[in-house]
Amino acid sequence: MKIIVFGATGGTGRATVEKLLADGHQVTALVRDPSKLPADNALTVVKGDALSAEDVARVLPGHDVCVISLGNSRSTQGRKRTINPHICEYGTRNILAVAEPGLRLIAVTAFGIGDTRDKKSFLFSIAAALFMRAILADKEKQEAAIKAAPNDFVLVQPVGLTNGPATGNYLASADRKARKMTISRADVADFIAKEIASPEHHRQTVALSG
Repeated sequence: MKIIVFGATGGTGRATVEKLLADGHQVTALVRDPSKLPADNALTVVKGDALSAEDVARVLPGHDVCVISLGNSRSTQGRKRTINPHICEYGTRNILAVAEPGLRLIAVTAFGIGDTRDKKSFLFSIAAALFMRAILADKEKQEAAIKAAPNDFVLVQPVGLTNGPATGNYLASADRKARKMTISRADVADFIAKEIASPEHHRQTVALSG
């Protein structure tokens, strides 16, 4: 299967690329810095930017599935974004503008927005208001754009992400329930790969937790 990944050099995006390659897929990645991805015969790395409509239009056609793992980069101090704060919304709109009707979308967003807005705890709500308001607002607009498009999609909403190993022991809930408040990026990648191989969710939000 031919799969394109946007946000492939981020933590979750890279874990997803590695898992898809291990499963034998042909993967394309549009990235600003190709040196951040390893060489692989099944991986086509294209230099470009999801914020460029021209770059997206150049690489998107011909794929079966589009994985969107865009996010807001931060400085090493963790306080300042280093890219456009609307990357999720604007990048996704560029994708939707040229998406063929049969292209399936799998977008990694965040637990606590959209269909899980009423599922977050009081402490999470406080933390989100203090530290993640702009990021979550961007992802809210991203989700709204995807829901308004005609394509089949899955909105993957992980709880707090870690760099731990894949465990295979996680909860994927279309009822938007969370079991723990963390999950490894490798487990998120595992869910995405399984959803691509055997689609179970269609135009749905799925909450992922450890």
